[in-house]
Amino acid sequence: MLECLALSFSYDGKTKVLNDLSLSFEKGQFYGIFGPNGSGKSTFLKLLTGELKADAGTVTPLWCDPLERAQHIALVEQQIPGSLPLTVEEVALLGNYPWVRAGKVSHAAAEQIFEELELSSFKKRSFNALSGGERQRVMLARALVQNTPILCLDEPGSSLDVGFQHTLCRILKKLSREGKCVIMVSHDLFSAPTYLDRMIILDKGKLVMEGNPDHVKNSPGLRRIFNLPEVF
Repeated sequence: MLECLALSFSYDGKTKVLNDLSLSFEKGQFYGIFGPNGSGKSTFLKLLTGELKADAGTVTPLWCDPLERAQHIALVEQQIPGSLPLTVEEVALLGNYPWVRAGKVSHAAAEQIFEELELSSFKKRSFNALSGGERQRVMLARALVQNTPILCLDEPGSSLDVGFQHTLCRILKKLSREGKCVIMVSHDLFSAPTYLDRMIILDKGKLVMEGNPDHVKNSPGLRRIFNLPEVF
């Protein structure tokens, strides 16, 4: 469904943030990408979504234009907008934009998403009046309303409380079981892998581990990369 081959990237043309990275992602799977700070996780996600262009290597498929890309891949970014002069409902429904001309907007589907993310009770509230965690849930709702076969998320649980982090992972797992390809960048090595199908570890811009979450979590190499104690 989505494949990258020999990707390399640098911001300054000198220091490589990603180096010769090759991975493939299939529909119906929930992937988690982990790594120390500066390992290239967010940059990799931006290359997959087309926000950045690789210095070398390829990402396929290559969509014809931004509208076609937006109909195939949605992104929940790490940075939450600080201010939007819109209601919760209006922000979430921005996800419909790629489908307006195609006539594939579903308000019933949006209502179900509001309910799953516990947003129904404050749809009419100002986005600017929300807490950080609530705003993050609204941005997730926008991406889900976009209704793409591929969903990418950059640390979507960073502003959520522990209980809703698990709720989020359960929702993402359900979406993958319904056929979506879900790719999540995360720092949560403790609970997130419970929900994943595949676990990917980056370090210093390179792929160092990829496989079954139980196998990867118990690898001595993981402890070295993250400087984890033996009790992990």
